[in-house]
Amino acid sequence: MAQSTGSFTDSRDGQTYKTTSFKDTLTGKTITWMAQNLNYKVDGSYAYDDNETNRNELGLLYTWAAAKKACPSGWHLPTDSEWALLVNQFGGTDKAGEALKSVKGWKEDGNGTNSSGFNAPAGGLRKPDGYNLQGVLGFFWTSSPANSVGKAWEWNFHYGGPPSSNKQNLKKAFRFDADVTSGLSVRLVRD
Repeated sequence: MAQSTGSFTDSRDGQTYKTTSFKDTLTGKTITWMAQNLNYKVDGSYAYDDNETNRNELGLLYTWAAAKKACPSGWHLPTDSEWALLVNQFGGTDKAGEALKSVKGWKEDGNGTNSSGFNAPAGGLRKPDGYNLQGVLGFFWTSSPANSVGKAWEWNFHYGGPPSSNKQNLKKAFRFDADVTSGLSVRLVRD
């Protein structure tokens, strides 16, 4: 899978993000994703554990409404279909997690290979009652509403489970509907 890397500087706050691009094998179109979690502060965005230093590695966690508002010009919150395409490009739901996950920061040796250049960290999530699962799961919003009221689709990656488990979840990519008030990580796609 041929990928190319680059960078994008957000003119709103001067932050520079790494990017990774690949060619869609069906259409031949080049698709560019941010290779770091969005870290642009808006109302409804949160640093994990309310600790600003966590922003360096993890970016911010966003409610669904905030995620849709936080996109810089020329970028958008990916649709569920764009996420599915990314996952399929790197082996499908049974294998893509390994290629898309970062090589550090996942608990119990649950790191990925980052062969995709996507570099997804285990950023955890924020719920109304607090923060949870950093190092265990990385959750990412789509722009697509789910079938239930107050829910939107998200994709996530898992650290693999306790040492006694078979570690099958280590390589997988998962898709669930999440409550729109949850704080999840955000990756963007170039328009």
